[in-house]
Amino acid sequence: MSVKNQANYLTFSWTQEFHTFFTKMPFPSSMIERGTLRFGPMLTSLLFYRRLIRMTVVSSLESPFFTVDFIADGIYAAIAKPGTGAMANAGIIDLGDRTLVFDTTMYTPQAGQALHNTAVQLFDRPVSLVINSHFHLDHVGGNQSFPNAVMISTDQTRTLMLERTQQFLSFALAHPEYPESVKASLEQETDERRRQELSIQLGDLLAMDAALLTLVPSPATISYDGSLTLHGSKRTAVLSAMGNGHSPCDAVLYLPGEEVLFAADLLFVHSHPSVQSGNVSEWIHILDRLGQEAFHTVVPGHGPVADKQALQSLQTYLTELLAQARLLSEQQDPLEAASCTPIPDAYQTWTLDSLYERNLKHLLHQLQSNE
Repeated sequence: MSVKNQANYLTFSWTQEFHTFFTKMPFPSSMIERGTLRFGPMLTSLLFYRRLIRMTVVSSLESPFFTVDFIADGIYAAIAKPGTGAMANAGIIDLGDRTLVFDTTMYTPQAGQALHNTAVQLFDRPVSLVINSHFHLDHVGGNQSFPNAVMISTDQTRTLMLERTQQFLSFALAHPEYPESVKASLEQETDERRRQELSIQLGDLLAMDAALLTLVPSPATISYDGSLTLHGSKRTAVLSAMGNGHSPCDAVLYLPGEEVLFAADLLFVHSHPSVQSGNVSEWIHILDRLGQEAFHTVVPGHGPVADKQALQSLQTYLTELLAQARLLSEQQDPLEAASCTPIPDAYQTWTLDSLYERNLKHLLHQLQSNE
């Protein structure tokens, strides 16, 4: 029995008990007609129980690459487990008549195949649509695991995905020693937080190294500019190209009926973001625009499912980062000063803390090149 059918069976069983209770108990019809009998709390209990069933069934979906988070009926997030070869999050959505996967999210085809299998198991049908939010390999590396799905991205994502994935594969094949160098750094490192970060990096590298010869770039078969609305029999999904924030071609997926946003790498939660291939000033403006949307739940590209406050937290981080880089640029040796700049207290517990210094130095290079 598929996960979907298991959940439907359990929900049906409880609904039948609920119905039997009201049809067999001797409530006077006048109570029902006058509204004296209050159904609200009982219906709330039913809905809570139905949600609990969904969450319990989803917890049985074991994967070495990700956990599956129940967002709402027919909406799930695959949250990557660090160091497994699944570097980024994904969305699995029931449109009613079709299954949509937002980002194949996985650094390796093996992790992508696990995502594919989970999507099929959840809704008991093949995946019809796959969306790529941007070109980074940790969001498109599993594309080949969905050979029968329609692949959708912006024009720029499609172009850069083909170009950069091939560049990455060429580099990785030409430098097979790189994972060993990370392993050596891990063995020499004494700082516990840095060791944890290197261990995660090494796990992802080893997973990719094992998959290099099987990875085949699989670009979108349909591309769009601006926005694209997908109308299903159960819900509507709106794809929006947001511009150059985290990358030159960021896109998000919005479910207006449920007020859920899949933000991809425009949002990192409790994690230092990577700003190496984007535009921080524009990213700050994009977060402003996203904050104006009506949503209560947001799935980031990295980190746990969050609420709208997470956008404000990242926006504050980026604003402070840019301000710090501008201050450092006025010093005699800005890059040396960046190496000595501590992480602000508000971000001390965020993961991937080595990115803070790298982000500062990247912004300093940008500021210097713009002078």
